[in-house]
Amino acid sequence: MNAVISLCHFCELHGPSVLFVTQAFHEPDGPETEREIEQPKFCYGNAVGRCRTISNNMPVSCEACQSLDPKQKFLCNDHEGRISYLSTQQATQPDVAALVRQACIRSLSCEVSPGKEGPVFFGDEVRGHVLSYTFFLKDAQARGFHRWFSITVLMRDKFFLLNSWPFLVDNIMTLVSALQAKAAKVYECEQAECPQRALRLIVAHGNSDSKHQQQRTSRSLAELTADKEVFSWLHLRFTWLLKAGADRLVEKIVEGLPTPELYNHQETEEGFTLVTTAKQVHSPVLELEASASHDASPISPVVHNIRHLHQILGPTPFLSLAYSLMVGRQLILRGKPAGLIASIANCLNVLVPRSCYQAVLNSDQYLDVSHCNILSVEPQVAVPQPSPDILRLDVLQPCDHAEQSDVNKYTYKITWGDKLPKKCPTVLLAMEKAIENTKLNDSAMHYHFIALKQEWLGIAKVVHRVQQWNGGQPQDVTALLQAMGAQEQDQGLLEFWGASATYKEH
Repeated sequence: MNAVISLCHFCELHGPSVLFVTQAFHEPDGPETEREIEQPKFCYGNAVGRCRTISNNMPVSCEACQSLDPKQKFLCNDHEGRISYLSTQQATQPDVAALVRQACIRSLSCEVSPGKEGPVFFGDEVRGHVLSYTFFLKDAQARGFHRWFSITVLMRDKFFLLNSWPFLVDNIMTLVSALQAKAAKVYECEQAECPQRALRLIVAHGNSDSKHQQQRTSRSLAELTADKEVFSWLHLRFTWLLKAGADRLVEKIVEGLPTPELYNHQETEEGFTLVTTAKQVHSPVLELEASASHDASPISPVVHNIRHLHQILGPTPFLSLAYSLMVGRQLILRGKPAGLIASIANCLNVLVPRSCYQAVLNSDQYLDVSHCNILSVEPQVAVPQPSPDILRLDVLQPCDHAEQSDVNKYTYKITWGDKLPKKCPTVLLAMEKAIENTKLNDSAMHYHFIALKQEWLGIAKVVHRVQQWNGGQPQDVTALLQAMGAQEQDQGLLEFWGASATYKEH
């Protein structure tokens, strides 16, 4: 895990100070690394060499602000991952040390939980993102009989840190409880030998016989816990956190867009979004195809892909169908057999983002556009007359039963209360050009469509946000469209895609 874990302390004499820092150093990739992959090294990423630069720059401080001698360090190696985990009193790189110092000051001053004990998150893109866990350790000789500490996890990746929140907080809480138990045991022993509260009252009233008893206001963590190996113990715990934190989450490159229907979103008061995976949903297209496979013959006609649909419909009817879908009109697919209608609906999903595709297949009644933008029904189901907002595709079976297995023998009739604009959206024309390009195979065309949809969905989201922020000033939107390579004929598509994506996100 690319993070820096630190133990910080609020000193009564020097204020917030960094006591202990654990970092991970990765061996850089290169030809030499590949040749020596099987040979373990003393350290990776020049971890030991880096700490030599800070040996002579250690600040002079009291016992409470010190953990290790300038020449002392702890090192653990992960030979399989070629990573070294190094613990020192301060970070080895000056820029990292400055970020750790800033996180330390904020964690022990302004960025604390309401009870001054517990986890809190803060940070930004410049100073890094920090998970801070503040806690108290009992000390019979300190003001208020306790000292204030914090454990900070500094990371550049905000989302990785937030996703690791439960894991880190649970393990840091266990670590803190162990430290508090050790300190409480020492505190009870010291109070039993010499109650400090009574002694301080006597000194405050001016008893000269007690003034000679000097109180040590700065004591190291090793003395507070009566554990000389406390920092080596912390090194092992911090190293395990870095190692386990990296192993538990793995990044993957996902092609395409996430399916919003698979998630339930809940906004918290702090502005976070709780995301929980819902139960697996079954595609109505797949269900219909599975059920039809039992009733229909093995040679039931289907439309295999979008290129096949373009071929059987023809260029102009196909553009009308695709344009209506892309700008948010409702498509009604009416006819038999159900498997053929389902295959047509299934082919159309490659034209729009998933947030713009909502199909209900084999319905026994009409559903308006608020429920679905693609509706398939049988011929006897009553549906509204075509209008500018509704396009109907009627699929008529051939009279000859022997020809019903050939998809090209069917009649495809499009009825629409509108007509194609003089200029179609840019992304639709690009897709049509790819469909007509015979040198582009189906697999390459599929990935080309994914890239086009991602590009134009990003433009749609930006335009939609700008319209919300500035009240939709026409001159600003027009200038933005020109800057992003969009034109006037793309506005209807961008409005539908942007609104659908925003609605699905919330």
